[in-house]
Amino acid sequence: MISRSQNVSLSPHAGTGLAGEARVQSLLPIRAERRRARAALNLCGILALGAAGCSVTALPAAHPGDVTIAPETRNFMKVEAGRILVTPEEVLSVSELFERGKVVFSNNQPAQALTIFERVLAVDPQGVWTEEALYHAARASEDLGDQAAAARRFEDVARRFPTGELARESLLRAIRLRGYLEDWQLAGTAAEVYLERYRDLGPREQLVVIGARALAALAAGRVESAEYFVAKGRQVVEAHRLDSAGTIPKDLAQLYYAQGETRRVRSEEIHFDPLPEDFSDAFERRAQLLIDAQNAYSDAMRAYDAHWTAMAGYRVGELYHRLHDDVVSMPRPKGADTDRRRSLFEAALRMRYAVLLRKGLTMLNHTLAMAERTGEASQWTERAKAAKAEIEVALGREQSAIEALPFSRLELAQVLSQIQARQK
Repeated sequence: MISRSQNVSLSPHAGTGLAGEARVQSLLPIRAERRRARAALNLCGILALGAAGCSVTALPAAHPGDVTIAPETRNFMKVEAGRILVTPEEVLSVSELFERGKVVFSNNQPAQALTIFERVLAVDPQGVWTEEALYHAARASEDLGDQAAAARRFEDVARRFPTGELARESLLRAIRLRGYLEDWQLAGTAAEVYLERYRDLGPREQLVVIGARALAALAAGRVESAEYFVAKGRQVVEAHRLDSAGTIPKDLAQLYYAQGETRRVRSEEIHFDPLPEDFSDAFERRAQLLIDAQNAYSDAMRAYDAHWTAMAGYRVGELYHRLHDDVVSMPRPKGADTDRRRSLFEAALRMRYAVLLRKGLTMLNHTLAMAERTGEASQWTERAKAAKAEIEVALGREQSAIEALPFSRLELAQVLSQIQARQK
């Protein structure tokens, strides 16, 4: 049962003894009736039933012999009856309910706390506790692993209370969560809003905003913009010496992941179909970009955050797998002009570049071992499992193809050495 606050204006009776004992006796019934009316008002303030309201007896008209006070000289008393919740078990105010939620949350009971904060918001959606209740509901959602709900609530705080005390922190948390959820465009939009509102950004704030803008640019296909933001972020890291040996701050993981992504995109822009005039040079450039991307992804893993590590580990395995597939499926050179030569070349090619599959498989095995150890169960873990299965099948297929050909290992080694000589 919920009672809205009621503003009641009461005019105190100002009787005098001027009329003697008879005058006092004549006032007693009136005073008694007015006391009953005030009691009814108080009862209404506690037990009002929503829009149904409460019936209150009107104050009786002044007795002809009463002494009255002019309206402009009356002293009015304003009574504020706060919103009250009445249940079979207890009667408490919204303020008391909110404070209870904070205590429960501080005792590491996010599920129970979330229920309380949601009740506060349902009972008093426009009240004085709305901003804090939304913020704490977002925190509880985040602790429960519901990042999407947490992000929406943090964004709600920043949108509904842009000048509130919790707006800045809420918006920053929302940007982090949108990046975690891979909602790159929403993360980038929130980052733009953050830059418009706040100018005095600290190093960690800058990293969150820059990383979000870089990944949003990549999602939109603007690779050069993403590279610009990554370079800007690296300047912040170096200026404030944030990348010391060992574990790095989690906010750095997003920036390094973005750097890995820019290098991954650049590496996959190098194709082998049609066959480049200088295959060895093209292969070397792509391989170098792959290694550079792997280094950036490895830096992201130094945050020791299971989610970012799973993302980065999957990407590295994917890089090796794609490079292998692109190489073995490229057009055959002009020298492979007979079936025998083509078969020899293909077998030698598979033998040489199978190492790429093994490297990718090793990275995926490490990633999945980490996921099992930490309990990470995101979509990236599932992707890593699927990629591992694909690589294992590809390795088996490569080995079967080589063994099925009527060539000795010596012949394959000779062709392989010729291929390697051409690429030097």
